[in-house]
Amino acid sequence: MKIYGAGLAGLLAGCHFQRATIYEAGDKLNQSHKAVLRFRSNEVGESVGIDFDKVKVHKGIWDGDFVEPNIRYANWYSEKVIGRLADRSIWNLETVERFIAPEDFLLELAEKCEGRVKWNHKVTPEEMKDSSVPAISTIPMMVTGEMLGIKQVALHWPEFNSAPIVVERFRIKDANVYQTIYYPSPATSLYRASITKDLLIAEYIDEPDEYNFFQSFGISRNDCVKIEKSNQRHGKIAPINDDWRKSFIYDLSINHNIYSLGRFGTWRNLLLDDVLKDINVLKKLMKNNIKYERAKISVAL
Repeated sequence: MKIYGAGLAGLLAGCHFQRATIYEAGDKLNQSHKAVLRFRSNEVGESVGIDFDKVKVHKGIWDGDFVEPNIRYANWYSEKVIGRLADRSIWNLETVERFIAPEDFLLELAEKCEGRVKWNHKVTPEEMKDSSVPAISTIPMMVTGEMLGIKQVALHWPEFNSAPIVVERFRIKDANVYQTIYYPSPATSLYRASITKDLLIAEYIDEPDEYNFFQSFGISRNDCVKIEKSNQRHGKIAPINDDWRKSFIYDLSINHNIYSLGRFGTWRNLLLDDVLKDINVLKKLMKNNIKYERAKISVAL
């Protein structure tokens, strides 16, 4: 088996398909994901043998002071993060139970796949068209379509839009809390900030402005040491027509023996908890190896 891509989704798949070879275009581990990484359950950690911490996360909304969720704040926040009106998590401020992976989670996944990752290997169209061996692809959906020649003959081809985000990370001395604050106001590009133990992560839809979010946590800028600032080119994915998306995934599995996985491979915003569920679907799909079953399960992704 082949796996295309050694990001979070590809390496997680590599831990579950232990005879697979993983092909990565980059020459080293790409630790570009700097945003908050929390899990709704411990299933991902248990599935790969990595210990997660069970914590309680407290949440709030800040607009010069703490406020309760309402329609205006919900719509402001939705417009800010996805550019349209839709229900978002800002409505739910209840304290929740979450599981936290170690900060070097990606590195630990890579170590578990050691010896099976081929770095500096950019998959060619010829390799992708070779359907003699099943492949799991985390390559962006539109790139896969172009490489296989599907785009060139498609009657309809959607626009694959995404929006970048900017992430700043700080270390807070002697902190041990788990908190998230939402910032719906259009007056700032900041949309969310979270403290995970002693790591403060601020997420922006554009370049960071002078908005003082430290005060919303009851701390000052002097309490924090800045670690880094990074840009995530595809921070937020704009949805495409879901029937078309599922049809594309179906076509890849039936006609090309390629199984789509991850945010970019399936072109939908999802959590790593969801990626594990999809991996379990793929296991069933490959085990059955019956076209009817493959088709039926493919459209579930």
